[in-house]
Amino acid sequence: MKSTEMRKLGVLGLSLISINSILGLRNIAYASTIGPSAIFFWVLAALLYFVPISLIVAELSTTYPNQGGMGIWIKRAFGEKASFICSWFFWIANFTYYPSLLLTTTVALSYGIKQPQLTDHPMETAFLSCVFFWIVTLLTLRGTTMSERLSSIGAPLGVLVPAVLIFGFGFYSMFSGHQSATAFTGKSVLPNHISFDTIMFLSTLMFAFSGGEMLGTIAENVKNPQKTFPKAIFMTSIVVAFVYIAATVSFQFVLKISPDQTATALYMFADKINAQFDLSFSLSQILGICFVLAFVGSLSFLILNPAVMISESGKDILPKKLLKKNKDGMPANLVIGQAVVVSLILLFSAFVPNVSSALNMLILMSTLAFFIPYVFLISAYIKLRMSDKEIIRPFQIQRNWLAYTTAIVGMFSVVGTILLTLIPSANVHLLEYVPIVAGPIVFGAIGLVFYNRSYRKSFKRTEMKKAG
Repeated sequence: MKSTEMRKLGVLGLSLISINSILGLRNIAYASTIGPSAIFFWVLAALLYFVPISLIVAELSTTYPNQGGMGIWIKRAFGEKASFICSWFFWIANFTYYPSLLLTTTVALSYGIKQPQLTDHPMETAFLSCVFFWIVTLLTLRGTTMSERLSSIGAPLGVLVPAVLIFGFGFYSMFSGHQSATAFTGKSVLPNHISFDTIMFLSTLMFAFSGGEMLGTIAENVKNPQKTFPKAIFMTSIVVAFVYIAATVSFQFVLKISPDQTATALYMFADKINAQFDLSFSLSQILGICFVLAFVGSLSFLILNPAVMISESGKDILPKKLLKKNKDGMPANLVIGQAVVVSLILLFSAFVPNVSSALNMLILMSTLAFFIPYVFLISAYIKLRMSDKEIIRPFQIQRNWLAYTTAIVGMFSVVGTILLTLIPSANVHLLEYVPIVAGPIVFGAIGLVFYNRSYRKSFKRTEMKKAG
């Protein structure tokens, strides 16, 4: 009876979880640092990355709707080792993504309770982020149903409401005769020159579109996945692309910011709106409360699904105690261990000069580790498309040449992003750059140690059986 109750997600529920997992209005602030050409780069990021990956995930999810998602697809294509390494990197990528999301959450909370001065103290911000993460982690251990409930609240109230407020007030400011903080012209919307910084910027915007691939990990909890997945991905793509572009335009009309203001830029926007229209309420406080709700919903889903993926791919590799499930079917020890590592990374980030710098460092760290699994994902798609020719594909890219072109475009974007992330920016400090590169390498090495140890044990057991 319990498993039947868990299989309830329809198009709307799956879309809300997907939107809440992908859409991050904090990305609007980062996008605005480059000026009007951000509009061009949002469209380019969607075409080069979001559309290809969404189509690939839609086809794989509906063709192989098994619990485990990406890890299962890669295992089918390349075997257990590739599946485990992919799932491992995807899991550890979240170790640095969670802290960036948590720092943003704590900033939102500080404005929500009208205590913005908290953001001036990195250690206090990191400590509060740890407390927040542990609360959401303990709630998430109650299973998929709790994750869906949190997302159902977070998506409409925490994402769509502030999105409407941001570009609503922004466009109202445009048509109320206020002076634009940014000059929007046909020339300024297009990039005047292509440099390393602009290409790196595009890579970061592509990362802002990530998250939809995790829907494959809950396919068994989706009602009629063959029809639900394509519809949900289509709905998600329209909503996310529109919100990103519209919010960026309205934001830049009201405010012009620099990269060292990304952590608090949305609240600076709100304060500017308050001053322009002499509002009787604090818009920054409302945005803060809304963002906290959004982050609670997305965090619950983001905590749960990478853990499900690695527990599935690593069930014969990782220690049994680590994979032990609680009464709600969740790998509790794995999720708790994840929370410990995230807490340590958060506390380390407090030694970076300011919250915005720490946030930018964590985003780059997660970008590098997060895109490595996509190389496996796209390769697996090509392999399965070629080898599983007879399998029924309820949703598919109709022509082979178009499917392979889609995969090549996605691969070009992913590999390019990985290579660019390894090149340090001119103004990055050594304290910020070393963790960006060293973090994924260290955690990747740990994953290989786990796999090799498991392989040796398996080899010894096989040899003993042969000898006996």
